[in-house]
Amino acid sequence: MKSFPLASLRKRFRREWLLIAVDKMDDVATIPLTGHLLFHSPHRDEVYRKSRNKKAHLLIVYSEDTFPEGYAAAF
Repeated sequence: MKSFPLASLRKRFRREWLLIAVDKMDDVATIPLTGHLLFHSPHRDEVYRKSRNKKAHLLIVYSEDTFPEGYAAAF
């Protein structure tokens, strides 16, 4: 599978949740740089279901900078 920069995946799949297998990390900043898309959906639950059986380094991210109404982030 071809690897893409995360920014390009987020731009391509607007307003969707993305399941990404991370290929390259910035070790200093500890942020993912590139990966390949495993699954995408406007429904977060579908993406989480697909992630359960995967063994790779995974990232689940919403494609927009702000979450849809009713969602929040906790760190």
